[in-house]
Amino acid sequence: MTGTLGTHRLQDELLGEAERLAQGLLPRVDAFRTRQRDDGTIAEPGEEDRASLRAIRDEAVRWFAGHGRTGQADALAADVDGWLAAGLDTPPHFARSRDALTAPADGDWAAFLAPVQTTNSVPPVGRRLEFFLVRRKEPDALPELAVRYPHPKNNCQATVLLAGSEGLTRGNCIVFFPENVAAHDKVAEQAYAIFFFSKFRRIHETYAVPSARAVLTPESVPRASIGMHPEACYQARSLWGYLHDYFHHQGRWPLDQHIKLKMNWFIGVLEELKVDARTVLACHDETVPYAHEQIAMILLERMFRYPLDARAVRNFDAGTGVFLYSWLRERRALADHGSRLSLSYDGVIDGLRELVETIEAMEAAVTTPEAYRAAARELVRTHLREGAEGDRYACTADQSRLVRAQGRLASLPPLRFAPAEL
Repeated sequence: MTGTLGTHRLQDELLGEAERLAQGLLPRVDAFRTRQRDDGTIAEPGEEDRASLRAIRDEAVRWFAGHGRTGQADALAADVDGWLAAGLDTPPHFARSRDALTAPADGDWAAFLAPVQTTNSVPPVGRRLEFFLVRRKEPDALPELAVRYPHPKNNCQATVLLAGSEGLTRGNCIVFFPENVAAHDKVAEQAYAIFFFSKFRRIHETYAVPSARAVLTPESVPRASIGMHPEACYQARSLWGYLHDYFHHQGRWPLDQHIKLKMNWFIGVLEELKVDARTVLACHDETVPYAHEQIAMILLERMFRYPLDARAVRNFDAGTGVFLYSWLRERRALADHGSRLSLSYDGVIDGLRELVETIEAMEAAVTTPEAYRAAARELVRTHLREGAEGDRYACTADQSRLVRAQGRLASLPPLRFAPAEL
């Protein structure tokens, strides 16, 4: 199972591996993760827990080594043995596994096993043991797009999720970053950023689109991303991912040089809004493949899906959507129309231009991290008011419009993703 095989032959081999994993390793991982708490520990671990982890270790090490990934096999064995020695009631430390993973080349595959935070997955969400097998599949238009938007250090991988544990195959988690791995140390630089974009279409159609339809007038709901062919949707979403990350690395305070600073909650809210706004403007102003589809995806996801989170007032992405909503409301890009709101495309474009200009002017005016954090907080607070203790913000009555469909959508069964949907 190597990337040197022909595309179709490799795909067939990967599908075979996905089926074998579903019969062997994955049920063991899923059973073990149910014993873990949010921080990865097991309360009052017994010999059955230790035996279960040793069995997972042995099977996974054989699997990685058997497929030529000896570095990952050795790292996994060391991490598991270290955790067993420390006690399963202590937080796991899988830095060796985290650092042994390398980004696959386009068309090749990658796999990983460690306690991982699966953001936006089905509860319980925490640093539980997870496994994934993916095939990297970059969009066809990327080489041409990268000429016009040359990424200084692209470390993002668009992938198809072929097999995974329940934290990844159930629910809405579509990202895996090294900082998601349970470890005692912090990541200084991202060596990879894996996106499970094969999951996106069903998430978008199931949650973002109905949520927008509950808030907006029928004629003003962005439609370009609705009902897309799975392959076209994957291509468009992957291009959005590239442009989003490209813009992270531009400007006065680029992400790669200030990654710890960008993790500040207020700076992060503005950073995400800025790069998505710049992506929309690039799609509007330039000739970009799937331009209208990307714009619709960004608006629907950012404003109408992210705020649906059950703990939205503590959720970073939800905060970006609520802020953007109020920013556009203030500029009448979202205007009252009976019991619903009417979205003006031209108004949105104008509002996003102003948003980018405002954020970039603030970034240009500050010269120290302390000043940056203070200025970002002040700007965010213009539309996200102080919340209760422990909350990042509190929603106003108007902002609560965004969750009209929350109850209905929350009652839906979690999405399940079968191997190789593309």
